[in-house]
Amino acid sequence: MELWTMWTHGLQATLGYLSLHFGLSEAVSIIVLTLIARVAMMPISLTAAYRSQKNKDALERIKPALDELRKTYQDNPSELATRTMALYRENGITFLDKVSMVNMGAQGVFGLGVFQCLKRTVFNSKFLWIPNLAKPDFMLTVLVGALMVLGMALMPGAATNASMLTMMAISVMVSIFAIAALPSALGIYWATSNAVTVVQTLALRGLLARITPQVATNS
Repeated sequence: MELWTMWTHGLQATLGYLSLHFGLSEAVSIIVLTLIARVAMMPISLTAAYRSQKNKDALERIKPALDELRKTYQDNPSELATRTMALYRENGITFLDKVSMVNMGAQGVFGLGVFQCLKRTVFNSKFLWIPNLAKPDFMLTVLVGALMVLGMALMPGAATNASMLTMMAISVMVSIFAIAALPSALGIYWATSNAVTVVQTLALRGLLARITPQVATNS
């Protein structure tokens, strides 16, 4: 608990440092801090996203084999589990590797830390069309929702995956309802983070586009 308190106080001190020593407004300080952290984490998060996409592609390829295993061993759950795991290993499928765990941990620690830091900070400034960072703003909520939709829609295969589209819709709706009741300072953090996610997703699409032709050529 003491470490967590030090972490959130450190984030708050960093925001204050950006404002006092660089002459940034409170909102711009939030944006700069978020950009620095998300860009620093991007190599890990991009690698995790790439591996996740490769897992999805591999699962799609072995779907007929999985269906056959389920049909053959439907009365023998233990054998089905053993052969399924063996099939996953043969195709290099991993659901929770070290990179993914580090990515989730880093994103969670930073996101929750910023959330708590901004929740307890007293804001009395404005930014662009937002009259008060301490109060919710409808247009900012719409912006955050739009960035979330864009980031999810750009994910490879999202447009043709019904279950993914459903999860996207639920996630966006829950987030919009949450942001609509939160201070605009948190909305600015969320919008900045989502903008970075959009850039990361575009980078992922470019990476996959470059690698796929190479794989096809080598095959």
